[in-house]
Amino acid sequence: MKTIGLMGGMGWQGSASYYRVMNRAVRARLGGFHSARVILDSFDFHSIASAQSKEDFEEVAATMVASALRLQAAGAELLAIACNTVHRLAPAVEEAIDIPFLHIADASGDALNRDQHTRVGLLGTRATIESGFYRKRLAASMGLDIVLPDQDQRALVDEMISKELAAGENPEACAPRLDRMVASFAETGCTAVLLACTEFGLAYGASDDPVLERALPLYDTAVLHALQVVEMALD
Repeated sequence: MKTIGLMGGMGWQGSASYYRVMNRAVRARLGGFHSARVILDSFDFHSIASAQSKEDFEEVAATMVASALRLQAAGAELLAIACNTVHRLAPAVEEAIDIPFLHIADASGDALNRDQHTRVGLLGTRATIESGFYRKRLAASMGLDIVLPDQDQRALVDEMISKELAAGENPEACAPRLDRMVASFAETGCTAVLLACTEFGLAYGASDDPVLERALPLYDTAVLHALQVVEMALD
């Protein structure tokens, strides 16, 4: 089993989901008392959030590269980032390390292709949506048509994530509002929706299921990413 390097704390609830999913997946594969070999570097998210709010992406990228190098030096044999939004800066991390890096969009795209979806809605922070890395990566390499929420929906999702999900304040109360957005994607011809925030799963009871059945199937990027990290670690 390879040692997983995990950059976390963005926020910590999402990182806890990764840790839970990875350990349960390893035990399911190997049986007995097996668990994942993980080195976690967990940020104080306040500094990351403050830099992003000022659009100081160079500072965030430098913080992430330093973390990646620490994990590599500590013995990590592969690397994952437990956050959708900061994947906009993933190229800087990939260039800095010598170990394999698993991008969250690739794990999601593989699952969507497997299930033969071609037109997919995307829900995430405004920064995730507007940086365009999901659309570019999935359209270019996998031919997926990614549909984005409108400006009002982006504002609602940002507020929901920052004030409720990331704060851990009654997260399941967010599910009905998310479901309404999912229904609007169905009206545009989408056959699935990507939940591209690692805290979205909390709204649906922190399930370990990678696909949640609602008005459209919801692909939980955090669970999909964690499961594919385990596959790489056990390969």
